[in-house]
Amino acid sequence: MSVAEAKRQQRKKDQRNLLMFRAGMVGLLLGMFGWMVRSSLLEASVFLAIGAAYSFLVWRVASQSVRAVTVMSWSLMVNFWTLISIDNQHLLAVPASGPWFVGILAGGMAAGSVWLGPHAGAEFAPKNKRRPDADGKYSGGRRLALINGACAALLLGIGTAAIVLLSPPMPAGAVLVASFFAGWMLFRFPPALPARNGLVLLGTPAVFVVLVILGGTLGLVTLPYSWAYGVMAGILIGGRHWAGDRLGAPRPPFNSQHKRRRRRKPRKKRSTPSGGRSQPHLPAQPFRAAAIGGLKDKAGSGR
Repeated sequence: MSVAEAKRQQRKKDQRNLLMFRAGMVGLLLGMFGWMVRSSLLEASVFLAIGAAYSFLVWRVASQSVRAVTVMSWSLMVNFWTLISIDNQHLLAVPASGPWFVGILAGGMAAGSVWLGPHAGAEFAPKNKRRPDADGKYSGGRRLALINGACAALLLGIGTAAIVLLSPPMPAGAVLVASFFAGWMLFRFPPALPARNGLVLLGTPAVFVVLVILGGTLGLVTLPYSWAYGVMAGILIGGRHWAGDRLGAPRPPFNSQHKRRRRRKPRKKRSTPSGGRSQPHLPAQPFRAAAIGGLKDKAGSGR
């Protein structure tokens, strides 16, 4: 057996072991879930299945668009927090947040591996990895437009359902609409890339925390969730072309275009002698010179 064939066999063996490990983790997770909710297994399994399907589609389908998978990965936890608020008010006959969380874990682990075919056990990766064109922009297409549009519609639908269940619709609905236009304007007419990223990563969570405090004080629990769902949907709609030749293409600026460059300190030019060659610097040796001089004096006196 050649070295290449041995490496190939070892790689397949490692992939099978990894596949068995992930299958065991999913099975263990589902087994613990079934034991903990055995009294209401059928009702809780509905939210488990919804969470697993949601997470699986996020990592398998929405991953074809970087912005879509980024926004939808944020929505996993926003949905979890929304379901916690629904459970606290006992609006459903069965707790929904726990089964949802277990579902997104199981769906995420299932989506991260290839389960069938010659590459079973390998890590899942999109077949066509998108790369920028010669001008630094990314191409689009109907598939990307459909993915981003469906994700935005889903987020707005979940936000609307949360408003209907948890709060008076007028103030929370106003926050949902305002946050949608805020996210849309931030990516439709973006500032410089560092400013835009700072507003998304720092400004959005800061407003969310303020609305959590304000909503808890006024009894409007849905205010922060309305803000989050609206901003996420606005980012997806505002950050993409929806007509023309660039249908489905993302709008710049892109993080890949921002390259950090280290500033190099200017080097000092060393002065060289007139001969053009740099001579090595010899350290002074006063003690050796004095010793040699003393020996010469003794030799002269002995003559």
